Amino acid sequence: MKKLIALVAAAALSTSLAACGSSDDDAKDAPAQDASTSAKVYDISQIEEVPELAALVPDAVKKDGKLTIGSNLFYAPAEFFAADGTPQGYDVDMGRAVAKVLGLEAEFQTAEFASIIPAIGTKYEAGIANFTINEDRMKVVDMIKYLEIGSAWSVPTGNPSKFDPANPCGARIGVQTGTVQDEAMADINAKCGDNPVQVQKDDAQSKITLAVSAGQLDAMYTDSSVADYAVSVHEGKMERIGELEDPAWLGIAVNKENAELTKAIQAALQYLIDEGKLADVFAFWGINDGLATKVEVNPAL
Repeated sequence: MKKLIALVAAAALSTSLAACGSSDDDAKDAPAQDASTSAKVYDISQIEEVPELAALVPDAVKKDGKLTIGSNLFYAPAEFFAADGTPQGYDVDMGRAVAKVLGLEAEFQTAEFASIIPAIGTKYEAGIANFTINEDRMKVVDMIKYLEIGSAWSVPTGNPSKFDPANPCGARIGVQTGTVQDEAMADINAKCGDNPVQVQKDDAQSKITLAVSAGQLDAMYTDSSVADYAVSVHEGKMERIGELEDPAWLGIAVNKENAELTKAIQAALQYLIDEGKLADVFAFWGINDGLATKVEVNPAL
């Protein structure tokens, strides 16, 4: 069993904990994900522009007064649509707070997850989509760390199927397409032989969450922040089991050729951390652990 967990961990460390989202056609429809009729949005009116940090923003970014951010708005609680079509989530509120400090307005544009990083520097000025920092990404873009999360298992309350995270073979498990948890399924099944995991995949995490809460799946494997949010939203219907696995840092992605913008966002994040504002943003979404105390660009892994 320990060998199986180790194999999953090794696979996770080499890839991403981030979500893979819907297609561009789905994004145009902007469906709600675990959302109420109105958006849940952190109040950034108490956050003010910091002139000396705003002065770090490149003129090309200042020109339209916006920080254009590529995201995948189908991954609660990081970034997702409210029922009224408003972007919401801890990544969204963080992006809005960073932009405010820099004298800008954050404009979130949703896209297929895999298409975001290649478009940073052309279509987007930054990418915020629960991106895990890894070596492959740091070769392509600068990654500014802000939050440490891991992978977690969730089951219907009471764990009626007696699912064991250490021995998932044969279980019905839901994962969001393209996540590290999705990729880990292949390594798990390589060890399951004639009793493989019955994997259910979907581009929208909300559909997987609903299936687990309804008892249609034995378990789901997600980022820990997603698991905690799902449990809170579906109160009494789901619970987390097992230990946190494969902790890793999340980062904001910026074009490597735009060092000025990277420096500005790094400084704005550090300011928000030092002032306790970023902790407030994440606490608003029920996340009280894992926030960086020192903002680093392309940190050692």
